[in-house]
Amino acid sequence: MKKLKNFAKFLSFLAVLGAVFVGLFLQEWGLFGSSFRDACLEKGIRLPLEEPKLVVSVKNKTLSVFDGDVLITRYDIATGKNAVPGLIKKDSDSTPLGEYRIRRKAIRENVFRRGSRFMELDFPTQDDIDDAYERRLVNDNQYEAAMEAIRQDKALPPEFPLNGPIGIQGNDFVFMGDRFTDGSIAMSNGDLNDLFEYIPVGTPVIIKP
Repeated sequence: MKKLKNFAKFLSFLAVLGAVFVGLFLQEWGLFGSSFRDACLEKGIRLPLEEPKLVVSVKNKTLSVFDGDVLITRYDIATGKNAVPGLIKKDSDSTPLGEYRIRRKAIRENVFRRGSRFMELDFPTQDDIDDAYERRLVNDNQYEAAMEAIRQDKALPPEFPLNGPIGIQGNDFVFMGDRFTDGSIAMSNGDLNDLFEYIPVGTPVIIKP
């Protein structure tokens, strides 16, 4: 009898595991999730977007996509583990607040951990660095090194105290809740994979409390 119960538990585990893999597959290949193109058609908006803009609400856990002042669609998201947004030092696991732009877009191999798509933000900006310096999260030498990197259009030193890289990542966060990232904004794989091709590098991203 005990062996039958253990076998039943094992089968249940396999069923759950299989459902997770099927869900990831459906999202990854665009067979499950929203359709950004359809949302544009419904609003009478032509692609490519003329004035794309993303607005993130940390409190409401939403990412809204605009073309100019026209709201096209809104997605559910997850944010940093820290309940207090704007704590930008390393390991704070908090989503930064402010106005950013998409610096680069990347397709990643690690689908299961963070999804295959990533839109990196230009965090930290000059304002973030100045604010961190005023709050003494950054010392004089670190500040000067950061300024030199910005002048030369180079990446900040890896030991720089502010968190990063921060961006918009994919994830199958059905089982994760709405607050689990290192500060990045997480969308479901299906939603981000669908949106990815329509949002160009340079798109403004406004992150609000």
